[in-house]
Amino acid sequence: CYRDSGKLQESVPLLEEAVAIQRSCNTSRHQRVALAIRHLSEACVLLDETDKAMELATEAMDIANVSLPSSDSDLAGYMNTLGACYRSQGEYDNAISWYDKSRQLLTSMQSSHSRDLDLSITLDGLSRAYQNKGNIEEALKVCTKALELEEQRLPAGHPRIAICAMRLSWYSSKAGRYEGSVLQLQSALSVLQDTLPRSHDTADCHYFP
Repeated sequence: CYRDSGKLQESVPLLEEAVAIQRSCNTSRHQRVALAIRHLSEACVLLDETDKAMELATEAMDIANVSLPSSDSDLAGYMNTLGACYRSQGEYDNAISWYDKSRQLLTSMQSSHSRDLDLSITLDGLSRAYQNKGNIEEALKVCTKALELEEQRLPAGHPRIAICAMRLSWYSSKAGRYEGSVLQLQSALSVLQDTLPRSHDTADCHYFP
């Protein structure tokens, strides 16, 4: 899709059309409407359209709270989107709060393949918010747990593991743990060289906070 290929600006009209279609086909408080709005919000975050992203994410969360049970794991994704919006606006305490709500929801559920991978996404976002706030030790702790979950649930050599390892390497470097940082970086680069095409633009992977 456009988002994965890096053509984010081109994806926005398509995502806006998807929102319009879902609004026309469903009630205004339907979970499909919420999901379409959330996807548009996430694109706006990546494009630094922070005010629009926040407005959309808030609307999506409001609809999800009405259309989904309070224990539904899908709510964690909406919480993460709000966390990303607050983080993009520099409101790191609010970002941490939303990521932590997502973490609490997911950790209250029984461990499974999908739950653990969802939790790793939440922890990754939480680690970035902690890093932005200047709490490198907490970022290291949270990112380490995210990497452990991905290593448990994904096949060896998966690019997602490498990306998380590169972020952990960056945190380790910031914390002055240079030997560990180098080892993590070498491991991650080895995976990426084996799994990504030579033409892949690594700058689009957002390894670092």
